Amino acid sequence: APAPEPPHLPTAPLPDLGRVKRELPAYLAVQAAWFVGFGLQMVLFPYLAANILRVGPDLLGVAQMSLSAPSLVFLLFGGVIAEQWNPRRLMITLHSMAWIPAIVLASMLARDNFAYWMMIAYGLVMGTIGAFILPARDAILSEIIARRMRLGKTLTLQQGVAMASLAQFGAQVVGLGLGGLASVVGPAPLLVGQAFCLGIGALGAKLLCKPPPRPQDDARTPPLKAIGEGLAIVRRSDVLAPMTLSMLAIGVFVIGSFLVVLPILNRDVYHMRSTGLGLMFIAFWTGAFVSSAALTGIAHVARPGRLMLIAQSAGVACISALLLQPPFWLFLVAIFAWGLAAGVSVTKSRAIVQEAAPPTHLARVLSIYQLGFMGGAPIGSILMGFATAKFGPQGAAIIPAIGLAVMIALMATQTPIWRMDRPKPA
Repeated sequence: APAPEPPHLPTAPLPDLGRVKRELPAYLAVQAAWFVGFGLQMVLFPYLAANILRVGPDLLGVAQMSLSAPSLVFLLFGGVIAEQWNPRRLMITLHSMAWIPAIVLASMLARDNFAYWMMIAYGLVMGTIGAFILPARDAILSEIIARRMRLGKTLTLQQGVAMASLAQFGAQVVGLGLGGLASVVGPAPLLVGQAFCLGIGALGAKLLCKPPPRPQDDARTPPLKAIGEGLAIVRRSDVLAPMTLSMLAIGVFVIGSFLVVLPILNRDVYHMRSTGLGLMFIAFWTGAFVSSAALTGIAHVARPGRLMLIAQSAGVACISALLLQPPFWLFLVAIFAWGLAAGVSVTKSRAIVQEAAPPTHLARVLSIYQLGFMGGAPIGSILMGFATAKFGPQGAAIIPAIGLAVMIALMATQTPIWRMDRPKPA
């Protein structure tokens, strides 16, 4: 289907044409700035807990939960605010705040005054900022693509989502590569670098076009009522409801493995420090980057749901490889293949939801969809933390493999996702 265009855009005059042409690169720069910092955080956060503080897998799971738990409280409100407020200004403000927690942690490390509770505080603050910035950043992409289409550009929404995924995964690879240097240069300088990247995102957001005023009726809708409207839209949709539930399953089973099992495998099975953890994450996100790059050249996929489920099935096979304790190089190959599958799954999943969501409620629907993913993450972190402590990292890996296999089977047989067809636009 062609990219949905919010109803307020056709009647609004286009901003400066040069600015319209520049705003997609600016948007991708904002995406990259956030995810370089996020990639650094993915290595530094578990490294600080497991290698500096030497906490066990249960406390590591609790620490990882602090990063994702704020989404359970604030993500839906973030979707409402992204629709009622100026999303460009919101992104500028949040990026201008996001650098502060990393600088505080770096300062505490430099003073040798670092403690576990500081990690929890950092996780809660960064998780809250992320819960508000994510819906604004995701929803504004549809407006950017719609403005480019009015200029006669042929870029489709599916390609735009693939480009955003490409920027995300590529930036994460850079951040992960830098994070792998923690045991060489120390975590404090890398936290300063993370803060710098997050601050740069505010400058990129300033280059985006100013959006037209939001309808006054939307601005007056109470937040809880607006959230209820979004939930009702998702619940009534035979596409949005199963997609959101599938993201919940992925949050529980995949993120728990990713954030808890891999750091413990790195430390206890392969006996490596931050370099090993960085290589694991780089292998995954490089795979995701490669598959997303391939998808940017494909303007239209007729059966995106089928492609997504096939990719998720391949991911289950890769997770199952964790049970075999292969040599480290072969383990990295399996993680790379897992990343290839994840890149296809994430990109197609985002495109399906953006195409199915009503333009007037896009940010709310996206926040509900992301809540499934991010809300499942703290559950998965706790589940996999205690499962890893009891059964070991390889024994615990059977939980996500079975859980995801059941989810994929239900999606293929009990929902229209496998059969959904997207005719090629004329």
